[in-house]
Amino acid sequence: MRADTALDALVSGLQGHLVADVDWQALIALANHTLLTPALFSSLAQSGQIERLPGDVRDYLAFIDDCNRNRNLSLRAQLIETVAAFNSRGIVPILLKGAVPLFVSPPGRLPSRMTSDLDIAVEAGEEAAAKGCLEELGYREVPDVRGMARPQDAGILELRRYRPDGFGCPQPVQRDGLRVKIPSLEARAMHWIMHDLLKEGDYWRGRIDLRHLHDLAQLAESEQLDWAALRTAMPNKTTRNALDTQLLTLHHFFGTKIPADAAGRPMPRLQHWRRIYTVRHPVSGAPLRLAGNLAWGLSRLTRSLELARRNPIELVRRAGLILSNKGLRSKI
Repeated sequence: MRADTALDALVSGLQGHLVADVDWQALIALANHTLLTPALFSSLAQSGQIERLPGDVRDYLAFIDDCNRNRNLSLRAQLIETVAAFNSRGIVPILLKGAVPLFVSPPGRLPSRMTSDLDIAVEAGEEAAAKGCLEELGYREVPDVRGMARPQDAGILELRRYRPDGFGCPQPVQRDGLRVKIPSLEARAMHWIMHDLLKEGDYWRGRIDLRHLHDLAQLAESEQLDWAALRTAMPNKTTRNALDTQLLTLHHFFGTKIPADAAGRPMPRLQHWRRIYTVRHPVSGAPLRLAGNLAWGLSRLTRSLELARRNPIELVRRAGLILSNKGLRSKI
């Protein structure tokens, strides 16, 4: 099975559909790489297709789903403990990314999403108190990684300062006596899009984080997400191009309804074509990938010069990873 065929089969599976003549080894390898194996099992189970799978495939997917459920239970307990400790200090944290469904989902219906860590924000004046609270719980800074951790926990906890995003204040939510704030749908979508396309360079490198794309598709499907408001909030042309590129890719894979204006401008259409072409044709698309990696490197030139002064060996290592398309984690 070619890489693009495995991709199509995975996307269909995430929507609860099976395609004919599936190469399960290739599909599962891609699902594992993109951290979507539990989501694949959940979608096929909900659509009633799970019994049509070969027995060994079904057993493997169920095993991974069960392991992920146990890990999410641990992450949820870790999150609840943290929120309770913050609340006792008068701090109402803002939950970000994967921490949101872990908190709001009923205990018996934990999300199937693979969550790597817990992202929590607090107001600027609460940072010191929040960090001190975590230290009392036994958390310590992780060297060379942004976050704090304990040996017994399933994931790292990343504490950051909340920055207003133009979509109003996060809304207070209370569950089982615990108080948190949750950003709007548009703010959560913008966080994922800007993190991937701009902070991690997917817009320049032509990469796709399929797990986050699936997150966006589910967010848009479950609730009324105002894409037009999101497009209006973009501060400049580059961020608007990045958003429209992601919307085109979202529509391409998951059929999500997007504003007509998002598909009309030449640059996002070109960037979208480049992403899809290099995913489906990795050999002939290699020059496009190299050009994108070089563009990404140039866009980070200022930071690179700073890193070169502090740690030239680390700069060479990172440059090698970028140019060789390594260290991409779950991206395709």
